[in-house]
Amino acid sequence: MPQENQNQVATINKKEVAQAIGNSTIADSILNSFANLAEQGQLVFPKGYAYGNQLKLMYTSIVQNGSIAKVTNVSVGEALVEAVIQGLEIDKKQVYFIARGNKLTMFRSYYGDVKVALETGLVTDIRARVIYKDDEYEIDTNKDGEEIIINHRTRLENHDKDIIGAYAWADCPDGKRHYCIMTKKEIDTNWSKSSDPSRNVQKDFPQEMAKRSVIRRLVKMIFNTAPSTLTDAQKTVIRSYNRTTEEEYDNTDYAPNRGVKKVVVDDNGAVIDDDYGQKEVAEEEQQPSEEPLEK
Repeated sequence: MPQENQNQVATINKKEVAQAIGNSTIADSILNSFANLAEQGQLVFPKGYAYGNQLKLMYTSIVQNGSIAKVTNVSVGEALVEAVIQGLEIDKKQVYFIARGNKLTMFRSYYGDVKVALETGLVTDIRARVIYKDDEYEIDTNKDGEEIIINHRTRLENHDKDIIGAYAWADCPDGKRHYCIMTKKEIDTNWSKSSDPSRNVQKDFPQEMAKRSVIRRLVKMIFNTAPSTLTDAQKTVIRSYNRTTEEEYDNTDYAPNRGVKKVVVDDNGAVIDDDYGQKEVAEEEQQPSEEPLEK
């Protein structure tokens, strides 16, 4: 994280972790993972982030939705560690947890994607819009060769028509604005890679999930083209973001891209810092709010 006055170096309180998580095995796993990252200077929390309170709320949510009985303690610990590394807040609907077989998986909402992007300091604002049939819009190219959408006009009645695409834009500290445009066909292909075969969320909330898809693709581009001058803490957050994004997809068709470290713990709570094959995957997610494109 770039700005020291906006963030806080992780100070891990064992008692706080233990109180947040009633299960001592999971608490020990989390504590060991945090301690390992904090000692290496790779864990920095957003200023005011109450990790103990968030752990308690997240764990309570997992217990209440019945997932805890279906999954391993190790996967619970890993999912909670990933959520806290990214500074996510479950009470703001930035993260939720789903059991897939005996493994607990952490999922970000579009609010979570935006939160992580902003907290890294690599973007100052990020937004998305959906394009409906009969909307008026024009595609152009900016000075950096990126395709952009300008003069997008819609009508309320168009929102009941078919979605034909979506786009996102992000403002960066250097004053540049980056864009990503996806057609509905590209969005559908993206959704088809979801590890959830039912894809009920996409069916029930197609507008928000279309925004989620284009936001995630844009964030991934910004993260994976970031300069080598990033701090260790920023790199840790980006690795965690990429890793948990990958887990949302069926990645059997993608070749691995080596070099990303995964923070995991074994059955005894010991930290394993293994070389993790980050796969190139189609990304999906959402994002709030729509504002004018003029800058």
